[in-house]
Amino acid sequence: MLERIIGSSLVVSLLWLLALASSADGAEAKKLTLGILTSGSQDLIHNVMERQKFLLKHNVPYERIKILNPAPLHLFIAEKKVDIGFGGVTAMARARAEGKDMVIFYGVFAPVNAVLVKKDSPIQSFAALKGKRIGNFGGPGSATTSMLMAIAKKWHGMNLQRDTELITAPGPALVGLLDRDQLAAALVGNQESVTLPLTGKYRVLLDLSGEWEKRAGRAPATVTLTTNEEFAKANPDLLRRYLRAFVETVQYIRTHSEVWKSYGETIGVTGKEEIAALQKTWGPRILEKWDRQQMEVQRDFLEAVKEILGPKVLKTVPEGLMTDAYNP
Repeated sequence: MLERIIGSSLVVSLLWLLALASSADGAEAKKLTLGILTSGSQDLIHNVMERQKFLLKHNVPYERIKILNPAPLHLFIAEKKVDIGFGGVTAMARARAEGKDMVIFYGVFAPVNAVLVKKDSPIQSFAALKGKRIGNFGGPGSATTSMLMAIAKKWHGMNLQRDTELITAPGPALVGLLDRDQLAAALVGNQESVTLPLTGKYRVLLDLSGEWEKRAGRAPATVTLTTNEEFAKANPDLLRRYLRAFVETVQYIRTHSEVWKSYGETIGVTGKEEIAALQKTWGPRILEKWDRQQMEVQRDFLEAVKEILGPKVLKTVPEGLMTDAYNP
């Protein structure tokens, strides 16, 4: 009788252990959905992460959702269509302020964007743009536009919305307007900020991150890793494993210059001078660390955005927006 009881107990224990193992396997098999733009700085990082199989190394099954433009990407993140998205900091703050449970858990890139003028332009300082027409690739609500407006107000005594005429247009259209002297300057995209000065026709009037660092120290990350509270609470280990893969990718980029050549080929940047400029411009803007000091930099930037752009862009800097709880 005793043997039967012991035998039954062993069977039950084995079945319980198998059930636990099955449950654990199911948890491990959770596939992470990643929302990433198809071009730009975030595409560089994911491209290297895939090629070097860092996600596989850290046991992160994933599906990449390729998205063309920031606006739909931000909607995907806010509506939980993706588990992690490379979201613009201003858009993510606005979403949380409006009741979405967005959580920024790491910074990706400070801006690599520049304000360009024609090489022979008489404009020699940013303050000289007062009363002029300025082109802008990102639109009035984008993080890069917000940063330019904050720089103008904090350090150049200008309210760009009042003191200049802002023209939003795609990169190629901005170049055409500059060439025809219909713009005095233009804030251009990631790639154009590298390639256009190399043509000899344009020069950099203001480098967004360089200006911020010169005036205030660390630059804010305008591209961030963002998830939602529901997913984070249910999958904390998965977020940590993803961050381990992310950090290893950043370290690999810093120590393997050949990644710039291979990535350049995917975006049509193939000349030696262009590739060197890509590395020189983008490399330093990949965030080194995500800590309390960086989160304070982010908060200061968002407070400036709220003050300068008002409630239509950001009505408040919401509590709980940022965390370092998942740092590896």
